[in-house]
Amino acid sequence: MTGDNAPRVLVVGGGPAGAATAIALRRELPGAHVSLVDKATFPRDKTCGDGLGPGARRVLDGLGLTELLKPFHMPMSVAISGPGGVEALARGPLMEGRDLAGYVTPRLALDDLLLNAARDAGAEVREGVAFEGMTAADGGREQVTLSGDDTTFDLVVGADGAYSTVRRAIGVERPAMRHTHIAMRAYGRVTHPDKPVSDTLRFDFLESLLPVYGWVFPLPDDGANIGVGLPVNHLKRQTARHGRKLRDLFDLYVEDLERRGFSVSGLERVAAHQLPHAAARTPMTAPGRAAVLVGDAAATINPLSGEGIFYGMAAGVQLAEHLGELDRSGTAWHGAGLPGALAGFERAHRRRFARHYRECYLAQQLMRSKTWAGIATRAVAASDEAMAHVALMLFDEQSAGSRGLLRLAAHSMRPLLRR
Repeated sequence: MTGDNAPRVLVVGGGPAGAATAIALRRELPGAHVSLVDKATFPRDKTCGDGLGPGARRVLDGLGLTELLKPFHMPMSVAISGPGGVEALARGPLMEGRDLAGYVTPRLALDDLLLNAARDAGAEVREGVAFEGMTAADGGREQVTLSGDDTTFDLVVGADGAYSTVRRAIGVERPAMRHTHIAMRAYGRVTHPDKPVSDTLRFDFLESLLPVYGWVFPLPDDGANIGVGLPVNHLKRQTARHGRKLRDLFDLYVEDLERRGFSVSGLERVAAHQLPHAAARTPMTAPGRAAVLVGDAAATINPLSGEGIFYGMAAGVQLAEHLGELDRSGTAWHGAGLPGALAGFERAHRRRFARHYRECYLAQQLMRSKTWAGIATRAVAASDEAMAHVALMLFDEQSAGSRGLLRLAAHSMRPLLRR
């Protein structure tokens, strides 16, 4: 559609999910008016591990944005350590015929680049504008209040993160705490006399801290994004039983790194954030509302790794493709057209990622056990194929290998069972 009948779409949130959605909407609906608003002004920081894996890289390739990644650091390996000092290493970027290449992309820079790409794609980008609420309007539209001004849109896309205001406005409940993690990250300098820190994305599942996991994602000049993540419920138990707060667990992880020979210094910009993960199966749409949720607002974070950028951007592209099909069919948006397209998008997203989310959640539950964490780490350390599968479970949409991984884990238990 073009002219006065062209749909008006509002994207709330200027992070990677929102920017990718706006760019994809401009590609699929060239006649539409696409607005993107964010209450912040860019560049702005965002609490994140900054890891951008092969899945996210593939989405950016599909949007023609590969050039945006050139300034960023690209580690070539992934290391996973578990109880007992066992460490598995995937040396990339190619392993077992799979492309594991990824980047470490500080959000202060990445989000600004993606927001400018949305502008270049023709979206109207408004920074420093707050989404304050919306109500259903006549004709199946939404009456939206933005920084005190009311405007009507044909569709509102909530890409406004874990604490989504759009989600609350359409009556979708936030995920239960049992399906929510919390993470703390900092920037610092990390070196090791023997290990190539600057070349390796590191995940640590440590016997003394499980189910807490830690990460070190390298940046240029020995810099790194360092952090810990854990279930919110476990943090509450740690606080109640031992008086440990999130910063205490972060400090324990840094101490463990130093016991293993790493040097950690210059920690700064320490910040925390909640991570609602995909096992919650949060609805992406609400009956009778011209609205849809993507990214952290829809709780599509990987339950195993805490990675959310890939899934948010992938959902935005899927949504735009379904709306593009609706627009090209000539079907009116209001009536059965838009609700059908939104329902079709949600079904398609669930079909694409449901098995992956389930298997990552299963792996996350297993890694909470010291016994299973040790078994799993030994299993992937013994098999390049299993390690490649795990790397793609962490940063892509790998599913098929997890059953084989469980078989490897069972195999590695046999010596224990014979004792």
